[in-house]
Amino acid sequence: MMEILVFTLNAAVIYLLADWIIRRIENRKGEVLKQRQAIFFVIFLALALISFNVLQTMLAA
Repeated sequence: MMEILVFTLNAAVIYLLADWIIRRIENRKGEVLKQRQAIFFVIFLALALISFNVLQTMLAA
């Protein structure tokens, strides 16, 4: 049960972090990105794969 809570909280943090990253990119560029959804997905996926792998390693120990 604890793992479900940790992974759910992690997913929420990843979503917020990916949104923050894409907004920072857009602010530096000065315009909304044309493929915003695709770029958001790539950022979200990369963060998810890394963080879930780290969490699985930490929780397995």
